[in-house]
Amino acid sequence: MPTFYLIRHCSATGQEPEAPLTEAGEQQALALADFFRDIPVDRIISSDYTRAVASITPLAASKQLTIETEPKLRERILSLEPRDDWFELLRHSFTDASFRLPGAESGKMRRTES
Repeated sequence: MPTFYLIRHCSATGQEPEAPLTEAGEQQALALADFFRDIPVDRIISSDYTRAVASITPLAASKQLTIETEPKLRERILSLEPRDDWFELLRHSFTDASFRLPGAESGKMRRTES
């Protein structure tokens, strides 16, 4: 039976799709590759967000694998603008699946883009 590992991106500078990893995030990505050193990995699929791909790039390089990107793995849009209270909003979105800010996505919405 196959084993799947679901990994959240490493520390990034923001939530926008192009947000790069922070210095700490880059170190986390290297640590992730080290963690998987002796664990077989046959395939890597990532969201196409910069922070997600950068998080898994050291592992892909060490395993000599190509990163497959899948837009359906993107995080849902919590807000169209940066928010200082994003963590509280995120928490609320998990207790109320219909909660959404203007122009953003709720937990009940299905993304129509692919």
